[in-house]
Amino acid sequence: MAALLAAVSAVAFGVGDFLGGLSARRMAAIATTLVAQLTGLLLLVVIAPIVGGTVAPTDLAYGAAAGLVGAGALMTFYWALSAGQMSVVAPVSAVTSALVPLVFGLIDGERPGVVPLAGALVALPAIVLISREPTDPEGPDETDVPSVSATPSRVIAASVLAGVGFGSFLVLISRSGADSGLWPLTAARAMAIPVIAAAALVTRSWRVERKGLGLALGAGVFDVTANASFLFASRIGLLTLVGVLGSMYPASTVVLARVVLKERLAVHQLTGLGLAVIALIAIAAG
Repeated sequence: MAALLAAVSAVAFGVGDFLGGLSARRMAAIATTLVAQLTGLLLLVVIAPIVGGTVAPTDLAYGAAAGLVGAGALMTFYWALSAGQMSVVAPVSAVTSALVPLVFGLIDGERPGVVPLAGALVALPAIVLISREPTDPEGPDETDVPSVSATPSRVIAASVLAGVGFGSFLVLISRSGADSGLWPLTAARAMAIPVIAAAALVTRSWRVERKGLGLALGAGVFDVTANASFLFASRIGLLTLVGVLGSMYPASTVVLARVVLKERLAVHQLTGLGLAVIALIAIAAG
């Protein structure tokens, strides 16, 4: 069940990213993020009391810290995308975000079986392959791979930092009490929104365009679904495994891009998708 919830989380994260990306083509990315975050908070305010739970100050503190770290990671990620090659920034951030909960879980004493751990390790190159975009949309040349060494060191550092932030969000939110319901996520959103709103004001990117609003609202719904699924997965499964599965969200994003936008998938992306299926089966077998 934990693997299933983590997989649902990854799919929902990917769909949310896809919708958010479409929205960001129609209005400022920060405005899209702010709308999505507000949508998520409103949903959580309604759903959290229904789900119930007994929340302690520590749970809210973990949630607030996760929200602060997540907001900072998101803005750092956007900066890295604007300053460097997406085909380098995206995989570096994605695989780093998977490594953080994996390493933390092992340090914390988790010991998954050989097969699921192997699946988690297989997932790492899968994330890299899936999230690395083709260099030529008309027909990528697989020998023309963007070089990490050719990317400015500050962009690589920002990509790693964003990935650490995303992974830390997963770790922090997973530390909340098993009986705290969705309240830690509510605290996370409540903390993230002022940070993102301040960034929108500073950059004067708060204008919401009608043509991007619906997509941003959808992104918010799927993002909450992803967060909630991961939260419950982390409460019944090992963080070393569900953290890696939850970080495989680029898979659903690229599949949607292929189906909806008719974008062509490169050979390395198809290979990554195949590895992702193998990883999911191996982790679920544990």
